[in-house]
Amino acid sequence: MKARRLARVRPTKTVALFVAVAAVSVIALVWMGGRLLAQERALEAQRLADRREAAADRVVTALEQVLLAEERRLANVVGSPAGAGDDLLVVVTGSAGIRVWPEKAILFYPVMPAPRDASPDLYIQAERLEFVERDHGRAISVLRSQTASRDPAIRAGAELRLARNLRKAGRPDEALKAFGDLSEVTGTVSGLPASLVGRSARCLLLEELGRRDKLHQEAGELREALARGTWALDRDTYLHYAAQVTRWLDQGPPAADGRRALAEGVCWLWENVRAERNFQPASMGRRSLRFHGTAVTLLWRASADEVTALIVGPRYQLRQWFNPLVTTLDLRGVRIGISARDSGPLYGATPAAGLPTTLRAASGTGLPWDISVTTVDPDGAVSGFAQRRRFMIFGLALVVLFVVAASYFAGRAVSRELAAATLQTDFVSAVSHEFRTPLTSMKQFTEMLVEDDDLPPEERRAYYRAQERATRRLSRLVESLLDFGRMEARARPYRREGLDAAELIQTVVQEFRQEGGCSAFSIECTVPEGAVPIDGDREALVQALWNLLDNAVKYSGNSREVGVEVEDRGNLIAIRVRDRGLGIPPADRPRVFEKFARGSSAAAAGVKGTGIGLAMVRHIVDAHGGKVTLESRPGGGSTFTIELPRGRMQRCRES
Repeated sequence: MKARRLARVRPTKTVALFVAVAAVSVIALVWMGGRLLAQERALEAQRLADRREAAADRVVTALEQVLLAEERRLANVVGSPAGAGDDLLVVVTGSAGIRVWPEKAILFYPVMPAPRDASPDLYIQAERLEFVERDHGRAISVLRSQTASRDPAIRAGAELRLARNLRKAGRPDEALKAFGDLSEVTGTVSGLPASLVGRSARCLLLEELGRRDKLHQEAGELREALARGTWALDRDTYLHYAAQVTRWLDQGPPAADGRRALAEGVCWLWENVRAERNFQPASMGRRSLRFHGTAVTLLWRASADEVTALIVGPRYQLRQWFNPLVTTLDLRGVRIGISARDSGPLYGATPAAGLPTTLRAASGTGLPWDISVTTVDPDGAVSGFAQRRRFMIFGLALVVLFVVAASYFAGRAVSRELAAATLQTDFVSAVSHEFRTPLTSMKQFTEMLVEDDDLPPEERRAYYRAQERATRRLSRLVESLLDFGRMEARARPYRREGLDAAELIQTVVQEFRQEGGCSAFSIECTVPEGAVPIDGDREALVQALWNLLDNAVKYSGNSREVGVEVEDRGNLIAIRVRDRGLGIPPADRPRVFEKFARGSSAAAAGVKGTGIGLAMVRHIVDAHGGKVTLESRPGGGSTFTIELPRGRMQRCRES
């Protein structure tokens, strides 16, 4: 009993140990694969960082060379510099004022040129008549004579005063003409260009007179003139007249095409660089600034008496500086961003948060911008590293899958082998028990016959018959084992002959009643009238039916009724063996025809057996081209049905 208990426990422990070893192997493999992938990812990140560093160095070097080439212009500015214009200004500031190339390229200047107005003493008489005597007619006469002067400054002052007196005298059309004449004068008046004052005054008078159409026409012309940089104005003057034009036209400020940003750059240069007195001779500077949404870059060289500068607009920067980087440098796999601390992004886009980025600050490169280099594909979807990583993951998954599958099938095989070993152990124990019963009976009766020579003849014959039954039982058991071995090896020969199924069943039932040790059971046999032909091996079919009857008797429990029935279905002959005993649970039914298999109900009821009876039935029925089926209900008994093809040879029963 202890050996059997150990045999049943040991397979479970062995399978559990095998599963534990396989699980530890898989976990170790996954852990090592994860470490390898982590190292590969770190190596890839380092390679990408090196690529960004190299790209950043190339960009900084290329931009430095570009700026050095531009700054060489500053040392050779003579007259009108070549290349000025097209969003590029050359500015020279000094004690003599400010010079800008190309001329009229900006809308306003830090300072206006010194005015060349006529002396106010020339207009004393006209102003006395206008303001003291209020005699506008005589004042108009005096001023008309002065408008004929060849001096633009005298003529400009006379035209402005003439138009004012005509307006006061209630002669607006003549005043408009006088303002128009003033707009044709090239001199200055009141420190401003005479033509600008004349046009602005005409617009004011037209507004006063309510002549909207004419006002819009002339205000539009004035707007275009301001946008062309027709006059050398300072910032405040320009903004004043631009605001007037905007009010008259109900539109935005004059279109400047980035020239206002260039003008602001000139003003910044004048106010910040020229105003410094502590710079060293031949010192240089670089700065990127943004004015009104437009980024400009300033490059300057300061000497003891003047400052020479390049003021570069965005179009020139993109065309000559930034765009060539993409075509001349190897920037595959990275994205360049150029920005300035005071002016924001200039080229490319601001790196998104979380992306691997290499930065080159302006303070460390000497450039006026901060350079950022971002990996285009941080996950490496198209890089060789990513392909290798995918291959490693695929290989690791394949190995893990193989190990798991191999462990599963190996564990399953081991479990089956252990289960088979356990079944074989149970089988040997059961066979030993089956052998012991007839051997014990034979030994007992033999001893009784040997010890008592005076036994009555009838009692002696009874002992001999008991020995004969035990011998036949033992012989049948041995033959069953030998036949089962031959069946498993597919070496069992079958001698087919024409049989009558009804006669065969009745014969087997009769013999089982006499020899099966079932005198307490009622075995009911039901067969149809007439012959029921089948083709088969008589000895094999008898063995199959005997096993079914023996199985029914063993598992009848408290019931003592067994039924055998033959049904003629035409092409099939059905043989049923039915009991009303323990039944077979649904979980055990798929295995009842397997060798050494014994149901849980048999173990619970303590029913002994070898576990090969039903397996032999299936072998025999399959060899005859039929099939065996089971219908069972726990506690309601079981019915085994053998279906065999109808025989071609008929053999009638003898009456």
